[in-house]
Amino acid sequence: MNIAMRLPSFEFDEKILEQGAEISRRLNQLRMEKFPPDAAKTLRSFSMAEVAHYLGVSQNNLKRLHLEGKGPLPEQIPSGRRSYTAQQMLELRHFLDQHGRTEVKKYVPHRKSGDKLQVVAVVNFKGGSGKTTTAAHLAQHLALTGHRVLAIDLDPQASLSALHGFQPELDNNLSLYEAI
Repeated sequence: MNIAMRLPSFEFDEKILEQGAEISRRLNQLRMEKFPPDAAKTLRSFSMAEVAHYLGVSQNNLKRLHLEGKGPLPEQIPSGRRSYTAQQMLELRHFLDQHGRTEVKKYVPHRKSGDKLQVVAVVNFKGGSGKTTTAAHLAQHLALTGHRVLAIDLDPQASLSALHGFQPELDNNLSLYEAI
């Protein structure tokens, strides 16, 4: 005999609701312990080789700029290696765009006046095919190469938002669904 036959339906419904509320409470408690709402992801620093790659310059050119005191001052660890934050990489990009060779001017790849906006969509009708991961990696790579990026997460689970450090279950921000 199953439980539904032993309990009147209203008691069964109440029991299910109570258990659901208890599960939600415990999951929320675990989430708060493991991922506090005030926690923030921090982006790691980038080596000179990585910065040179993303900026499209040689490591020697980057080292020369540092030794001449031009551009932001990188962090130097005891072994002598230099590393740059993403903000410093952006500052270097703008410095090179203003003071670099005039025929190059590729360091800040923004649209010129009159250029059309570029829209990239990652689409596949099959679920679980890696669309969100592909979109997140593409957005991050384009941002690191100097492009201005707007990533719009239309997934009800907000997976793209979660990959970028937001906690949609805890954030009190409205979603696109409230706007619609």
